[in-house]
Amino acid sequence: MIILSSSEIQPINLLTPWGDEKGIYYLGKTFLPINIHPNQEEAIAACRRDLDEGMLSIVVDEGDRVSLWWYFSEYTGF
Repeated sequence: MIILSSSEIQPINLLTPWGDEKGIYYLGKTFLPINIHPNQEEAIAACRRDLDEGMLSIVVDEGDRVSLWWYFSEYTGF
């Protein structure tokens, strides 16, 4: 599980099968937003459930909220 601050990620726009999406780029991987939580404890619990199901997700502390992002793909746009 990774918990990041908004200063540690790079926002990007992606063309996905669902259309244009706002995503984030971190360590060569792209992530799409899944859910927003009011605090870190709830986001961490959701992330743990994802990990138990075999999904890669990250938690981003945005100051006024905490968001959960799922791994989408390797990003080669840079």
